[in-house]
Amino acid sequence: MVPFDDARVRRAVYSAVDRDKLLESIWAGRGQLIGSMVPPTDPWYEDLTSLNPYDPELSKQLLDEAGLADGFTFTLQTPNYDPHPAVAEFLKSELAKVGITVDIKVITADEWYSVVFKERAFEATLQEHVNDRDVVWYGNPDFYWGFDNADVQRLVGEAEQAATPEEQAAKLKEANTIIATEAASNWLYLYPQIVVASSEVSGFPVNGLNSQFYVYNITKA
Repeated sequence: MVPFDDARVRRAVYSAVDRDKLLESIWAGRGQLIGSMVPPTDPWYEDLTSLNPYDPELSKQLLDEAGLADGFTFTLQTPNYDPHPAVAEFLKSELAKVGITVDIKVITADEWYSVVFKERAFEATLQEHVNDRDVVWYGNPDFYWGFDNADVQRLVGEAEQAATPEEQAAKLKEANTIIATEAASNWLYLYPQIVVASSEVSGFPVNGLNSQFYVYNITKA
């Protein structure tokens, strides 16, 4: 997935995007900015949003260091359901400011699964991830995003064999810092969620995802 094999290019894309503005545009300021795949509810969470700050000048500098001072063009495959197409247009506008051209290709969920996930026939894509412990997939170079880092693979493996929850959390924090520093992905925001539950209900996962609904049209009375 050249030029995204170069961490400087991934970081350049990251720093070209005003994520505060994106969150305001798409979710009216609801939700949360994140700097890695790990959400605040996980015990191995750390706030890593400062590792890849919004800084267009830094973005241009990184592109220059990567030999792409004149920018480049890539195709962004985005699912056709909200809010992905709107996010894609926002990204296209932001990246154009640092000389990066984005060709948006809107695809169905089925196409995403077959072309992106299974065949890995893509340059870049948008997708939300809501599975438990998604961070461990960065330790598997055969996963669809193809991140390949020996230190991350070692740390994830050690975390899986950890003797205590504290040891596991420490290993995954270390792995996640490497993942975020190298901008293995560009994490835009954490979806806003409202969870409704009864205090008398028990036996469900702490971070389990059940019924979901958008909150962009909810206002405080």
